[in-house]
Amino acid sequence: MTDPAPVPSPAPPSRRRLRWWQILLIVVGGVFALIGVAAVVMPLVLFMTMNNGASLPGTQEVAVVRTDLTQSVSLSGTIQPTQRLDLDFSSEGEITDVNVAAGDPVNKGTELASIDDTELRRALTDAKAENDAAWKDYQDARKAGSSAQATAMRSAYNLKAQALKDAQAALDKATLVSTIDGVVAAVNVKPGEMAGGSGGGLGGSGTGRDPAASGGGAAVVVISRTFQVETSVGSAERARIAKGQSATITTSSSATPLRGTVTAVGVVAQAAETTERASAATFAVTIAIDGEPEGVFTGSAATVEIDSEGKRGVLAVPLSALIEHRDTDAQVMVKRGDAIEEVAIKVGITAGEQIEVVSGLEEGDTIVAYEGFDPGSGMPGTGGGGPVRAEPAPARRSRPDERRGTGTWPHPGAAVARGLEDLRPGRRACARPARRRP
Repeated sequence: MTDPAPVPSPAPPSRRRLRWWQILLIVVGGVFALIGVAAVVMPLVLFMTMNNGASLPGTQEVAVVRTDLTQSVSLSGTIQPTQRLDLDFSSEGEITDVNVAAGDPVNKGTELASIDDTELRRALTDAKAENDAAWKDYQDARKAGSSAQATAMRSAYNLKAQALKDAQAALDKATLVSTIDGVVAAVNVKPGEMAGGSGGGLGGSGTGRDPAASGGGAAVVVISRTFQVETSVGSAERARIAKGQSATITTSSSATPLRGTVTAVGVVAQAAETTERASAATFAVTIAIDGEPEGVFTGSAATVEIDSEGKRGVLAVPLSALIEHRDTDAQVMVKRGDAIEEVAIKVGITAGEQIEVVSGLEEGDTIVAYEGFDPGSGMPGTGGGGPVRAEPAPARRSRPDERRGTGTWPHPGAAVARGLEDLRPGRRACARPARRRP
């Protein structure tokens, strides 16, 4: 009997090397695993942070304070002098004196330029003689007792008396005199030239002055040292502007903003006609700039912020503190002790980065707002400065999966705050009532 053949032992398994894409999958999977762990751990860390009384990351605590809110209307206009003199000679004559140049300061009564008045003086002498003779004829007719002749002599005397006044006025205008305190804006004449004539042209050359290049074509132009902004406003904002309102004027020629006052608001609508259709109606508005500012030039563009309306001593919070906002309803996160609660409030006017709180909060309450908002940057009474342009709170669209019945985007920190609030011990998971969808 033969023995069975021995069974060979199995060969040891060979080791397989991992391919590069398998190694990459393992690394990526590990990264995602770490991210998942962090997503679970971070809420617990935030929960512990909240219990220690600290603010949520990405937010800051802001106290509810009383302040003054001012809304404003923003307009664009052009700077013009409050007074302007366009002086010219009414009679022909050779220019003998020009006493000023553009940019010179002048006072009321300063003589600016003159023409040769020899002929004007001769005309005045003749007019006086004719006036005296007419007066004598009138008196003689009255003494003669003829009523008809006295009436005729009276009419003749009136004509001579008016001619005398005209001759005196022409002689007076032989010298141009400033009637205001101001600055010479333009001088368009030179000694030796002829004044008067056809269309105010410069004598000798026979050419007229270019109004655009010579301050309006007058011989001498004087402007006041005080200025105003001329602008216009649409009919929608016309009711918000009134005479006496204060304003802030900004222009590139002045390093600092200027203050002013509304001095006139038009009551007649002006509509610019175009080849296609008429433009919207506008109303003229004039704002006088305070004092005699330096570095302000006629014709410069200016931006005006008119303080149209506002409220004093009202409760206000930053717009960045609103987690939901629609019309007069809003919600904010209020810190009470170590807890953060969502509170519904009523809001009023908006001014810059602030909004009025009508009800729901009290002075001294602490609310949670986004970091990056500086309460002192625009809040009167806390270091902020300047009027701000009034704008309505921006309408933000809501996504279907995040709609909360208000038609606005919720505050990005609201979900975190609400989630952490639900993690507190003893808190029911479904304690918050469901809100109806609109």
